[in-house]
Amino acid sequence: MSQSTLTFEQPLHERVRLLLRLEALVERFRSTSHSARDFDHHHALTVLVDIYALAGRVDVKRELMGEIERQIANLNRLASQPGVDQERLTLTMQGQRRLLARLENQVGALDHRVKGNEFFTSVRQRTALPGGACDFDLPIYHYWLSQPVGTREELLLDWFQPLETVAEAITQVLTFMRAAGSPRKVLAHDGYYEQGLDTNYAWQMLRVSIGSEQQCYPEISAGRQRFTVRFLDPGEFHDRPRIVSRDVTFQLSCCAI
Repeated sequence: MSQSTLTFEQPLHERVRLLLRLEALVERFRSTSHSARDFDHHHALTVLVDIYALAGRVDVKRELMGEIERQIANLNRLASQPGVDQERLTLTMQGQRRLLARLENQVGALDHRVKGNEFFTSVRQRTALPGGACDFDLPIYHYWLSQPVGTREELLLDWFQPLETVAEAITQVLTFMRAAGSPRKVLAHDGYYEQGLDTNYAWQMLRVSIGSEQQCYPEISAGRQRFTVRFLDPGEFHDRPRIVSRDVTFQLSCCAI
């Protein structure tokens, strides 16, 4: 039986929480929008509704630009540190600045292609109700799902296009953030681990990786100064999970950049 590793991430700031949610939604959209199945295109459109709903509540571009500017400032401080690969650091910062410029130059609201679109609006309103996207509720949606694969995919990608730069920026920001943490092997005694956080660093994310052979999952609780990891046994998913009473070995990364 092959073993795999599952990683659980805990954001330590609301900005990171927002980016992780958007990253997950974008991944779901990309994996379903290129499918040939009408059911997957149904899912891709409902995910797109969620993305625009989230983007409508928060100024995503401003949050991303703020995070990129903060990362550039922190990377710039590394230039004076001994042993730093100056060429790689320069290329990294140039890439960040180009991405920042692209976000700054993006004109108009992210939702300008779907705002006021009757078809998109009707789907958004009906999918908010349980089972609300049935053919008798939305005959135009039922008709759209019967169209050729290429026709459906073209519309989905057209509606997603204003989000492309944002999606790329989210990927780059989170990639740097994750790479800033150095994984280390730690032991949770009786399924419980606790650690303090050095307040001199701007911690952004915790990452807990555990092998499938452990047959448990972590619950992470974090504040500004410390965090705890408690492992639980899901059992057969019928009863309430039980707290693990054995020692659990896992990989821990505390990420700050």
